[in-house]
Amino acid sequence: MLPTLRGEAVLLRPVTSDDVAGLTRILATPEVARWWEGYDEERVRDELVAEGDGGSFAIAADDADGATIGLVQFYEQDDPDYRHAGLDLFVDPAHHGHGHARDAILTLARYLVEERGHHRLIIDPPVANDRAVAVYRSVGFREVGVMRRYERRADGTWGDNMLLELLADELPSG
Repeated sequence: MLPTLRGEAVLLRPVTSDDVAGLTRILATPEVARWWEGYDEERVRDELVAEGDGGSFAIAADDADGATIGLVQFYEQDDPDYRHAGLDLFVDPAHHGHGHARDAILTLARYLVEERGHHRLIIDPPVANDRAVAVYRSVGFREVGVMRRYERRADGTWGDNMLLELLADELPSG
């Protein structure tokens, strides 16, 4: 079971079935659906609530009365020769520009480094998602390069994604 994590302005708590409707609503907003395509309640339940090789946290903001405003998730590569963790997230557009995404990323990154022993974290947003790339860079992630035709989009075409990484010793102190 994942712990509950507290950042400066967000609370990250393990996702439960109680979050499905709220997350589905957020994923249906045009600003989020553009990057997280094709999510309905069944897919949210199957892919975001069920734990696989990592875990998912609902993001609650201090200024949102504990309501779920997004999701941050991670997966782990446990092969000792390639050990690292990957992250991903989305935030309700009503909370864009408030620092919640940045705080959620930093909070999860610290947990992955300090509690789970990862020395390297990666994230791979679509190249065209300028807002996300800017947030990740503000946390300290650095561009590794572009992964061409990396991710299949809902229309069947392949899109380019940017690989960014953050090493444990580059993580801003909290």
